[in-house]
Amino acid sequence: MDVGSGGAVAVDPDELRRLAAAADGDAARLEGLAGDIRRVAHELGDAVVGLDGMYACAVLVAAHASGAADLARAMRFAADAYELVELRARALMDEQDDALAEMLRLRSRQLEERSPGAGGEAERLLAEWRAAHGDEFARQLQGGPGRLLAMFGLSSPLMLAPVPFLVEGLRRAGTGRIRDGAHLRGRAHRPELHPGARGRPGRAPGSLSDLGDRVPDGADATIRVERYTMADGRREFAVYVAGTQGGGTTVLDWESNLRLYSGRRSQASEAVELALREAGATPGDVLHAVGFSQGGMIAGWLAAEGRYDVRTLVTLGAPAEVEARPRTLVVTVRHDDDPVPLLVGGAAPHSLGSDESVLVQGTVHPMSTPRDLVIPAHRLPAYRETLRAFEGSGDPRVAGIRERIAVLQDASAVEVFDFRPEKAPERAQRRGGGGAF
Repeated sequence: MDVGSGGAVAVDPDELRRLAAAADGDAARLEGLAGDIRRVAHELGDAVVGLDGMYACAVLVAAHASGAADLARAMRFAADAYELVELRARALMDEQDDALAEMLRLRSRQLEERSPGAGGEAERLLAEWRAAHGDEFARQLQGGPGRLLAMFGLSSPLMLAPVPFLVEGLRRAGTGRIRDGAHLRGRAHRPELHPGARGRPGRAPGSLSDLGDRVPDGADATIRVERYTMADGRREFAVYVAGTQGGGTTVLDWESNLRLYSGRRSQASEAVELALREAGATPGDVLHAVGFSQGGMIAGWLAAEGRYDVRTLVTLGAPAEVEARPRTLVVTVRHDDDPVPLLVGGAAPHSLGSDESVLVQGTVHPMSTPRDLVIPAHRLPAYRETLRAFEGSGDPRVAGIRERIAVLQDASAVEVFDFRPEKAPERAQRRGGGGAF
């Protein structure tokens, strides 16, 4: 399992510069100490046996001083290269006005003049990050499934077109990336909500794995909303959205998947909005959004559109990611051997959300076997296990996430609303019209 802040680099350039300044200070102090030792040795002359040892000590201390100075220079170079990665990522991904674009160009020029070669290093880091995206899935695809298909004289279309090229194509198309402030386009027919439990008593989540465990598996519900009433009367909400349920009458179908991925409103996104309203949520209310696969994509759109104050966003195996605002704690969980997160072709080379946000990546099934054809890595139970492993990893960021969730434990009342929405009947769709399909 690998835990980071997301993006091509996970190092704060300003922190590196602070460390470089500290290393410069150490170098200066060591150089001063070396000079003091040389002066003492010179003043003692031949009177002290082992005088050569004092000079040797001075040379050793001076070497350490030079090493500290070299380290400081290397850290400043790395800081400039990492900042250039961030600037180039921003230039590629953000819609900018002329003034901002000019500011980015000037800052980039300053960094490259100060640190010759840093621009090339920034390009190398970006290229290396992009090339690694999809490696594990490609390896497994060429393994067991490839051998099994070859036995029957068949080949997978994915195997004929190397995964990195597909990922690069998605990146260039900008698919799978949701900008902060973006809105779903068009309209969708109003689904039938079919409420299940309405306001039954519940308990607040106390951990990240609690959030994952509340995502519906589709057996009894596909959307769950929890309402937390605090002692002062203030209310917060959490919404948990299942993944794609296949075909039939469910709103979480493949059509909804494609519509959401292309930035269009769907009956599934409408159902989540209706469920929140049914539970009493109003625009501006604090919301914690959690979703698996298509449900994670819907949760991302909720954070982007800004109707609710989304404080926590947890996505499990989602085919999209949102450039969340700085106050949103984002927990992104992906499996390297799950092809669905590869659809985030435009994944941001910079971290998303608040400073406490994390990207958790793991490999569910490292061995390449024919079983990989059924994609075991894209299963809700597998993602729940990864969340539990992250919580037990000892990573210091776990405490900050738990602290954010623990606020809900202060609720004086917790009410649970379950929903299993279905598509509007064919006649109602024709009568309503206006659906942008």
